[in-house]
Order: sequence, then structure tokens, then C-alpha cells
Amino acid sequence: MNGIEVRAFNASGIAKFRDFLGKYRCGETPPNPVEFLDDRSLTEDRYDGVFIESRSFASRREAADYFHQKFEDVPLIELRSDAVLWTWLSLFYFGQVSPEVDSERKVRNDYTYIFMPDESLYFYRHLLFIAWYVKHVAPTYNRLFLDTSLHQLDKYTEDVFKRLYLTRIDSVFEVLDRLYWDRSTNRPRKGVNSPGKVVAGDLRHRFPTRIRQLEKTYDLMSLSADQLLQLLGDEFSHFHLQEQH
Repeated sequence: MNGIEVRAFNASGIAKFRDFLGKYRCGETPPNPVEFLDDRSLTEDRYDGVFIESRSFASRREAADYFHQKFEDVPLIELRSDAVLWTWLSLFYFGQVSPEVDSERKVRNDYTYIFMPDESLYFYRHLLFIAWYVKHVAPTYNRLFLDTSLHQLDKYTEDVFKRLYLTRIDSVFEVLDRLYWDRSTNRPRKGVNSPGKVVAGDLRHRFPTRIRQLEKTYDLMSLSADQLLQLLGDEFSHFHLQEQH
């Protein structure tokens, strides 16, 4: 069998990993502590018979496909909350989630690598978990969130997945795809995100606000993508009309 059998960090392992991340952010350059991955005092058995390989991911989509294939026999409810597994995977794939660029490595906040499933402000920021989770909740209309790099959290993913009320609407991902993905360039449309200002029909500010308004009157869970697009109103027509051509 190629690769190694997956394990998971215990509390001591997470503490050691956290200490390693802190040293990097303080200006030190400690070696990648790969010895933690199989240290029986820092890890525990997890999902017998599941093996993973050292490899690179060209995109978040590749990582999502890989984890769905590797963990296809693991109950979804377990993967959704398995903090110790996803944290262990972050160290195993540390070169992917925190790559060296020009011989320098940028180490981000702990929640980027240490999974916190019960923290609404942080759970979606874990780079490996969010790849798996996007494909789980949006198996079809997901290119806005998966056709991007693995090692950083883009604003499209952040703006949607930090708002659970959006991700629970059955048709919302088709709507987002039709509004904000430019098929001619195979990229998100211009004006989707507007840091520092509100733009009519944008994803960051106006789409969540409009959904909150609509849910006071309509059962959004029962609506098709066409019906929801119609209800959004004229403010979103600029994006919607582009989608139709």
C-alpha cells in the first residue's frame, strides 16, 4: 500500500503543532516537524485502512476531489467535526497550505491549520477542511469556490461560507454560479467583491442583505434557482443579464 495510514493529533500533538506555528510567526524558521505525524505520544489511530500520499494540489478542487475519494467510507457527520484529523492533515500537507515562496514561508493564523469545528468565526477558514466541505455542500455549482489556489482563503468562499443561512438554501449555489461566474473568461465576474465600498448586486454586501430581506417573506428552501433569481430584483439584473447571453 502506497502512502501512510492516517492518524490524528491528540491534545498534546495539537499543542506541539500550535507551538511550531507560533515560532514561525515570531520570526524563527524551525524545521517542519514531520516526526510529530507518527509520534504515538502525540497522535492516535484514525479510520483504519485509510492511506494518504505526499502530493501536490494544483487547486482547491484537486484537494477536494482527493479528500472525498480518500474518506468516502467515513460518515459525513464525523468528517464535519473531526478537529484532530484535519489538524493532523494540515501538518502532513504543510508545504501545500503554507508553501515557500522565494525561500520564505508565510504562516497565517492558527485557525488556518488547526481546525475549530465549533467556532463559527473560524471553522470555514481551515484550508483543507473548506476544500472538502465546499464539495460536500455544493457538489455541482462550485467553481466560484474550488477553481482557486489551496493555500489561501479567497473572498468569495469567505463571504458565502461564513454565513450558514446562505449555504442551507438548496438553490443558492446555482444562483451564485449564474450571477457571478463569467463563462467567457472562466473566472469570477468583475465587481463580485468590492472591498471598502458597497456596489449594487455585489456578493460581499448586497447578496447576503437581499437574502435576509427575502427570507422574511418567502420560503427560500422551496425555490428553484430561476425563482430566486427573479426575486432578487433589478439590483442584480446587471449580473443576471450577463448570465443569459
